[in-house]
Amino acid sequence: MPSASEMIVQTLEEAGIEYVFGIPGGGTGQIFQVLETKQDRIKTILVRHEQVAAIMADAYGRAAGKPAAIMGQGLFMGSNATFGIMEAMLSSSPMVVITDTSDGGAAQRPANQSGAGEYGSIDLQSIFKSMTKYTTLATSPKEAVLGMQMAIKHAVSGRPGPTTLLMRSAAINGQVDVESPPFIHNAAGFLNTVKPASAAVDIARAIQILNESRRPVIIAGNGVHVARAHAQLQELAEQWGMPVATSYKGKSAISEDHPLALGMVGTYGQETANKAVGDADTVLVIGALLRSQETVGERPDIFNPNRQRIIQIDIDERNAGWSFPVELGLIGDAKVILEQLVEASKEAAPGNAANRKEWTDSIPGRRDTGAYYDQPEMHEDSSPVKPQRLIAQLQATMEPSTIFALDAGNNRTWMAHLYRARQANTFYSPGGTAGMGWALPAAVGLKLVYPNQPVVCVTGDGGYMMTVNAISTAVQYDLPIICVVFNNNTLGMVNDHQPEGHKIASEFYPTNNATVAESMGAWGVQVSDSKDLPDALRAAQASGRPAVIDVIIDPGPSPDDWRAGAWRKGQT
Repeated sequence: MPSASEMIVQTLEEAGIEYVFGIPGGGTGQIFQVLETKQDRIKTILVRHEQVAAIMADAYGRAAGKPAAIMGQGLFMGSNATFGIMEAMLSSSPMVVITDTSDGGAAQRPANQSGAGEYGSIDLQSIFKSMTKYTTLATSPKEAVLGMQMAIKHAVSGRPGPTTLLMRSAAINGQVDVESPPFIHNAAGFLNTVKPASAAVDIARAIQILNESRRPVIIAGNGVHVARAHAQLQELAEQWGMPVATSYKGKSAISEDHPLALGMVGTYGQETANKAVGDADTVLVIGALLRSQETVGERPDIFNPNRQRIIQIDIDERNAGWSFPVELGLIGDAKVILEQLVEASKEAAPGNAANRKEWTDSIPGRRDTGAYYDQPEMHEDSSPVKPQRLIAQLQATMEPSTIFALDAGNNRTWMAHLYRARQANTFYSPGGTAGMGWALPAAVGLKLVYPNQPVVCVTGDGGYMMTVNAISTAVQYDLPIICVVFNNNTLGMVNDHQPEGHKIASEFYPTNNATVAESMGAWGVQVSDSKDLPDALRAAQASGRPAVIDVIIDPGPSPDDWRAGAWRKGQT
């Protein structure tokens, strides 16, 4: 009879899972040993900390549209890995967690204790249930295999997300009786399901609302990325001459060079987008939760269901009409529903095009007067480097297909606000938890999906140091990412909000982050003059190695002025 470990790996292979990120430990060591014989089909990526394993898998799952697995010992997966798991849950990233209960007999606890919730130990099942779509505890070998199949199915069904297979030692160590029920079938068969569509009557109602509008606008969110609906979004917008704003997590749902693009709406967004959404009479929301960040704290001059007709598309019926009341909620996969709308619009959209012509024609002028992705400081060389100038030089030097992984803090705010995404589906960010330290390991996971495109991590020095060990993994597996560090020796967003002369716990000892990277085998350079940035970016690409460009940033400029200004406008 095959072992449970062998059949778990076989299940991963049947389901098309290509990567396992993790650190061997506890009962999972046996599964890693089976993976050693499968490296041509399922690649194991050794990380230096469970946190970065989960972040790598989160980013990989978003970009690939299918899960990677993370695997390691239970207590550390239920503690160290939780940031990446929570981010995957809140950002709809498919992921499978494989771990054990570290059963009794381990040196750290009496023989009758485990991580399954008994007195004196940790309830791992409750921990994982609190942040995943599905968690199962396997107590027998067959339960482990069946649980693995269901964990993969739940990770990709409906709204994607993380799932957990938690196993007792007996489940991992035993043999699987494949000759008696419940029988074990090929895992691929559990995944052959059709994405949900919306009812024809509801599609017709949406078309009627659009036809009655004179100033329709789209807000495209993370759901467009999750559904891979970029082409369908653009086609629908073009059919109706309907401008497109995006949420922060939806950034790059459409090229921001497209004539109908308004840029990002919300607190960190473009005034072009905020003003156009506010002027719209009809808002089609696609896969966006309409969080406070997108509506600038519910500013009524931007988003107001009392004067705007709202259609909201979401895979989860609880999300449509959750933050705000809607006239119509379309429940289903964003790509499928957009395809339905595109087909229904072929005859309907041209009918009242004249009613919308003035609105569509106003978009170029709105971009001209709204300083669309532009600030004067973007054109000023200096030493140290102004963050605005750094972003302008990234824009000028990196090709449009460059994939960006953002972090948290002011560095993220500058990038989201000023970098114009010239190609769809090129921006990834930790918008669920919005935690620091995400960008660097995320870039490693993204490089596995985009081996032939530049992948750039943009982070602050605070976030960089949180997960800097990911560079060692990038070097080991020859994944030539570029990491651009905003180095101002502070937690910038925190520091901005502290009064002068009373700073606390927000300033670092100066560190050369490029030298840190070089010690792990990466290419590195520190830049303090903006004139040297283009050459540094080109040299990093030419190195063919993981690279870190440590940019000494002028601590003076802050995004807080325009960020706070957006909120103040809503309070007057």
